Amino acid sequence: MADQQVHERIMNILMEQIFSNKLSPGTKLPTERQFAKDMNVDRTSLRVALKQLESMNVLDIRRGDGIYVKDYLKNAGIDFLRLLFSQPESKESKTDMDEYLMDELWEFWGAVEPEILKLAIKRTSPKAFKALMGLLDEELKFIDDKKKIIELETAEQDLIAEVANNTIFLLLANSSRPLRRKMVEIFIDCLDRKALKNHIETKKVLVREFMNGSVEDAVAATERYREALGTYRNMVRKSMPSK
Repeated sequence: MADQQVHERIMNILMEQIFSNKLSPGTKLPTERQFAKDMNVDRTSLRVALKQLESMNVLDIRRGDGIYVKDYLKNAGIDFLRLLFSQPESKESKTDMDEYLMDELWEFWGAVEPEILKLAIKRTSPKAFKALMGLLDEELKFIDDKKKIIELETAEQDLIAEVANNTIFLLLANSSRPLRRKMVEIFIDCLDRKALKNHIETKKVLVREFMNGSVEDAVAATERYREALGTYRNMVRKSMPSK
């Protein structure tokens, strides 16, 4: 629907401005009438967008006073970033993943993913291992198609969360998917073909260790994976231009 597209575009623009601090915490927005005129949109669509941003705790709509920007770092949830990075780019708004947020994302995922993996090892089945190995085989098959590799890497992370079968981990994986996808995209861009192949084959070795070893051996392999994530984080950190 056209109205839905308009309010989503408004949300995307405002989220980008709040995220980039173009609209800093405490900023009072124009009146609805003036704001709609400034953005060249209808007031109904603007009102829907503002109410949704209020529900995300990034705006404070005070009846009889005005609309104020809240500090998203103190009030918003991870869905703020999920929506921000999952919306299509437009001429009015383009959100970049800067080196600071990317480094924080790697720090977060390096802490969380191994814990999800440990739980998944305890709850896995031969069928799940086969599915994971199948995704890795596909990565080797499509090694020259980076877009496909990104899809497969993200699918592997999602499968691990699914096997772990913990509601919080599943919801966290769902909410962080657009961010993780961007993280994988930037990481894959850091690798040449040889390094990418080595990365995939290393994962296959770890999967076999998880499948064939004891639980203790599998947990030890998980810690090696944690170390690998730290190495990848440093690699991405060096590859990203400072702003």
